[in-house]
Amino acid sequence: MRLRIDGCDVSLDLPAGSTFGAVLAEAGRKVASEGRVVSRIVADGREISTRFEREMADRPFAGIAGIEISTTTPDALFREALDGAVDLSLAIRRDVVTILSSLRAGDLAAAGPRYATCIESLGTFFQLAGAVFNAIGAGVFPLAVRPGSAVELPSPPIATAGILQRLLRTQKGNDWNAVADILEREILPNIDGWSAFFKALSEIGAE
Repeated sequence: MRLRIDGCDVSLDLPAGSTFGAVLAEAGRKVASEGRVVSRIVADGREISTRFEREMADRPFAGIAGIEISTTTPDALFREALDGAVDLSLAIRRDVVTILSSLRAGDLAAAGPRYATCIESLGTFFQLAGAVFNAIGAGVFPLAVRPGSAVELPSPPIATAGILQRLLRTQKGNDWNAVADILEREILPNIDGWSAFFKALSEIGAE
């Protein structure tokens, strides 16, 4: 087994039989002690997503030939997350508007494939949005607000998870008129609210 962080071999003092999750946790602590954060994990040549990382957490580390970890600064990761969130929110908005046009015209065949992709994007976006907000609250992503500044952390949109759940329940009932209503009256305003939230964070950090 070989562990490399930013191209350098690293030895971790872990007991035999340690899991993949335990190794990553220890590597994360080492990275954090140097004021950096993990930005990318590659195991045996495969980039590990957050979801796959959770699925592999209990897997014995001995079965993995090598892990490459890349790190960055909290500020750089924050900038990347904000930019990605804003770009994704704009892409989702464009898709929702197109889907709405098809649904209102009764063209389910045209709306269906784009709707399925949009639902996946919404799930990804809301996970990212929640992770960024939680990281700010935990101090992982400190905002560079000058002392004495009147700028305050904006509040994120609420009811995001509930809206998505209602949308999926309505979809299962094949009530596409109701799906269109939720997309138009709830999803679009919520996405717009998150987009404005992330843009406000970018402005605060740039001051």
